[in-house]
Amino acid sequence: MTSKVVDKNISEPLMQYVPIADYQRPAAPITHNAREHLASFRRLFQRRKEEQEAPLKVKENLAAVPPYLLDRIAPTPDWGAFADALRVNLSAWLTDDNPLEPVVLIVGPPNSGNKETLEVLVEQLGWRLLRPPTPEQILEADESWVAGQGEEEKRPWVLPALEDIYLRHVEGITLVRQFLDDALSGKLGKGIIGCDSWAWAYISRIWRGRIPTTLTLQSFDEKKLTTHLRMVAHVSGTRQLLFRQSDNGKYVLPLEDVDAVPGETSSFLQILGAHSRGIIGLALEILRGSLLTEPSENLPEEDQIKEPGLPHQTVWVIPWNQIEFPSLPGDAGIDEAFVLHTLLVHNGLSLELLTLLLPLSSHQTRETLYRLEERGVVVVVQNVWRVSALGYMAVRHFLHNNSYLVDQF
Repeated sequence: MTSKVVDKNISEPLMQYVPIADYQRPAAPITHNAREHLASFRRLFQRRKEEQEAPLKVKENLAAVPPYLLDRIAPTPDWGAFADALRVNLSAWLTDDNPLEPVVLIVGPPNSGNKETLEVLVEQLGWRLLRPPTPEQILEADESWVAGQGEEEKRPWVLPALEDIYLRHVEGITLVRQFLDDALSGKLGKGIIGCDSWAWAYISRIWRGRIPTTLTLQSFDEKKLTTHLRMVAHVSGTRQLLFRQSDNGKYVLPLEDVDAVPGETSSFLQILGAHSRGIIGLALEILRGSLLTEPSENLPEEDQIKEPGLPHQTVWVIPWNQIEFPSLPGDAGIDEAFVLHTLLVHNGLSLELLTLLLPLSSHQTRETLYRLEERGVVVVVQNVWRVSALGYMAVRHFLHNNSYLVDQF
């Protein structure tokens, strides 16, 4: 290439985009496995005096965190900050008017904010946003969907979600193949393509063309989750938050100016990073469901604003083994696998399109969806069905164990 896509001189920031081969999934604590059950039992009798005096909180005596406080502790990520990080990583390529590679591909797993980040980036850059074709255009392989959006061929463009221009159907893959051929040849000019990781796992197999420079957001491990939570939780003008595990009082997120005592720091965030496979949106969704407070500590929102000098507030985090995750039915089989895999490789579908793509009757498809919805494994928002964030890991495990194509994250 005549210009580097990633600036190697930039020190590793909180949000870092790296070649997809360099993605590193966070490791779980060594003690986080089946054999640790016995060790955990033994440790109950080996606690130091300080640990015995740590406050214990019964889950039933705690209350749900008020919405306003929950949105402050674990808000939807600021995708603008992620777009800033991506723009920095791509700075050399962005400023090159004639790069050797006309297209860069940004791939991200579900709940990583890949599409949202690119939608912000296109506004920051002032580039052209390519809107996806309709399902009818996809099935008819109507190549006019790009030309119909303006004749600004020299103006750079962004397609936030490549998964929106194909359907896993005998007549639904011609368009995406042609688009990738045109884009990678430089025919469409300079552009950025975003793609969900499950869709890319499938598309990259059926296309078989030259793979462009492919980047992804580096995983959020315990260190990055800690930094991120401190950034959003310690907002000026409100009570400082202290995160502690409810069963033993250990610090989940110690205050920055307080030295954590060895043995008093929880491994919750390390386990969270490993379970979520470093996916920031998934990690935050799990965290939101694990937070509780004491009812007596919940001030009305207006009092939080009027009395900024109040002492810190403790937010209790329930132990990892008490978090309830959605699970598949015990007799889940091929129908469930078909439905779930199709939803993932398209990053969500309407019932009508899902029925079109599956070798199941409309009755079977609907029944399977409703069954999975009852288990919390799938959700429907604005008529689009998707695998739920909290159910994602159970679904991924199920599909992997049944030898279905999975993403590389």
